[in-house]
Amino acid sequence: MPNRFTEAARLAREATNKELTDEIAAVSINLNRDKIQALLPTKREKQDFIELMAQVEADTAMDEKIAYLQENIQSAGLIVIKLLKLLM
Repeated sequence: MPNRFTEAARLAREATNKELTDEIAAVSINLNRDKIQALLPTKREKQDFIELMAQVEADTAMDEKIAYLQENIQSAGLIVIKLLKLLM
């Protein structure tokens, strides 16, 4: 049963979703095959990226993600830096 805040909550949700969509579109990267090849030229770098993305997407606590980065700082750190440079 709707209460007096139902409509306000719906409008706020829609406004937030639009803002987030605009922000994501503004920072998203179109990574086609050529860009990935230029960014990660070696097979090892591509494998490191796949492992990093699997960890990021895993349903694990943030502490576990941080522990992964600490344990794999050499390989994951290089990939993170390359991706951040692409965003800037």
